Amino acid sequence: MTGAQESPRGRPEAADGEWHRVHPISPWVRGWVILVAMLFFGSQSFGEDAIRALLGQGEFQAARGLWITLAVYAGVFVIMVVIYYFSWRFTKYQLADEQVLLDTGVIFRQHRRVRYDRVQAVDIRQPLLARIFGLAELKFEAADGGSTAMQLSFIKEDEARVLRAEIMGRAAGIRAGASPAVAADLGPEAPAAAEGLPSGPSGQPDTDAAEPAHPGAAPPSGVTASAPPIPEAPEQVMLQVPVGRMIGALLLSTALVVMLSILMVMVAGAAILDGVIPQEGEDNWWRILLFAMIPFAFSLIGVAWSGFNRGYNFTVATSPDGMRLRYGLLETSQQTVPPGRVQAVRISQSLLWRPFGWYKVVVNVAGYGPAVEGGAADKSTVLPVGTLEDVLRVLSVVAPDPGLDPEESEDVAEVFRAGVTGLGDGHGFRHSPRRVWWLDPLTWRRNAYRSTRTLLMLRSGRLERYLQLIPHERIQSVDLHQGPLLRRLSVATLRFHSTPGPVVTQLIHADVEVAARLFLEEADIAAVSRRMRDRNQWMRQEELARFEQRTRQVVQQ
Repeated sequence: MTGAQESPRGRPEAADGEWHRVHPISPWVRGWVILVAMLFFGSQSFGEDAIRALLGQGEFQAARGLWITLAVYAGVFVIMVVIYYFSWRFTKYQLADEQVLLDTGVIFRQHRRVRYDRVQAVDIRQPLLARIFGLAELKFEAADGGSTAMQLSFIKEDEARVLRAEIMGRAAGIRAGASPAVAADLGPEAPAAAEGLPSGPSGQPDTDAAEPAHPGAAPPSGVTASAPPIPEAPEQVMLQVPVGRMIGALLLSTALVVMLSILMVMVAGAAILDGVIPQEGEDNWWRILLFAMIPFAFSLIGVAWSGFNRGYNFTVATSPDGMRLRYGLLETSQQTVPPGRVQAVRISQSLLWRPFGWYKVVVNVAGYGPAVEGGAADKSTVLPVGTLEDVLRVLSVVAPDPGLDPEESEDVAEVFRAGVTGLGDGHGFRHSPRRVWWLDPLTWRRNAYRSTRTLLMLRSGRLERYLQLIPHERIQSVDLHQGPLLRRLSVATLRFHSTPGPVVTQLIHADVEVAARLFLEEADIAAVSRRMRDRNQWMRQEELARFEQRTRQVVQQ
C-alpha cells in the first residue's frame, strides 16, 4: 500500500473499501522511546569509561564485557523487531459501506467500529518523527463525548488526506463521485443529485424510486464502485495568528503571570527572611529557595512551551466541510470543526489583553469532551488570540446566523462587543437585579442574557470577561436552581446543558420571574429548534448555501 495509488476498481487504495494495513514503520514511530532508552542505558557506562580512558584517569574496562553487552542488546533488538512486525501485521483498517473498521492486537485482539453518521470530526496529527518520514495519524472523534473513538497511526500523509475527505464527505451526506463544489452548484435538487437519487417534489429525494439516503450506504444506480473518491473540499484562508501576537498573548496570559508572581514573591520572601534571620554557612534561605523554585521553573517552561507550540502558525480556513485549523511547531495538527457539530461558543478577554483588544474563542464540539485548556490536548480552541474582527470571522462559521431582528438594523459587531465588554441593559441584554449587588459586587451588572431568534447569549465576568453563545437547538436540558438565600432575594440561577466541554453556560442570580419565564421559553424553543434545524448531515443544501454565503462575505471584508 503506497500513498493514494489507484486500485483496480478505479478508486485510490485508501478509499476502495478493502482491508489495508498501516505503514510498515508505524510501530517504530510509536515506540521510538524504547529504542532511545536502550541506546541511552547501553552507552552510559560505555561512554563514561571511554571518557576516563581518554583523559588518562583509568583503563577502558567496558571493552572487557563489550561483546556480552552487544549480544544482550542485539537480542533485545531482535525481540523488538519481532513484536513490532506482528503489531504491524495484525493492524488493519477498512472503509466499509456504513462504518470505519480498525483491528489491532496480537494476543489481545481489539475490533473497533465507528459509524459515519456518528463521526464528529477527523483530525490529522503529525508528531515530529512522523513528519520526518512523511506519515500522519488520523484521529476520529465520535458522538459519545468521551476519549478519541479511533486512532489510525501511522499512514502516508497524502493517504490520510484522502481518507479524511472520504470520511468527512460520507458523514456529511455526500456520496462518492459527487464533490462538495458540485453539490453547491446544483440548486434545489442538490441533495438528491449529490446522492445519486432522482428528485421528487420541491427537490427532495424520491424515496419511492430508490433506497433512502444514508451516509456510507451502498451506491445506488448512477454511482458506480469505480466512481472517483470524494475530493478534499477547497478552502479559503480566513486568518492567521501572527507569531508576535502569539508570544505577547502568552506573556500576558493569566497562568504565566500568576506563576511569575509566585516566583517573585518567593524571591522577595527569601530576601526578607535572610535579612531578618541570618543563616550561617551554606544552609541559607537561597539554597532552600533554589530547590523550591525547580518545580515552578519546569511548570513555567511547560506552560509557555505548550501554549507556543499549539498556537504557532495557527491558521483558520473555511471549506464546505467545516472550519479547518492548522497549528503546531514540532508536532503539527490539522483539525476540521464541522459547522453542524458546534454546540456552544465562548468568547473571553483577560484583564491584561484589554489594552490590545485581544480575544479568545473556544467551542464545545460533540465528541471532543472536556479538553484541558492551555495544553496540547486542547482541541476546543478555534482562535487562541485575535482581534474583534478575527472573532467575527470565526463566528461567521461556528455561529453564522446571530438571529438579530432585521427591522432594528443592529450591527452584529456592536452586539458582540456589548456582550463581551458591556454593562447594564444595553443592546437587548437584561442583567441581574440591583438587590444582589452585595452578592456580586463586581459582576451584578455584567451577569446578563439576551435571547435572539437563533442564539442564547450569556454575559458574565468582570476581570475575565466572557460571552457564551449557545444555539437553541443545542440546548439539551435546562436546570433552574434556587437555594434558601436566593429564595430570600427572589433570584435564581439557570443552567443550560449541552455536550461536555470547556464552555459552561449558566445565568446566575437572575430575577426569579425572568428566570422562570426564560426557563419555559427555552424549553419550548429548544424542542422546536431541534426538530427544524438540527442536522447530522451538514452538507444539506440549505445549510451549505447559508454557510458559503457567510464565508464569501467574510473573505471579501
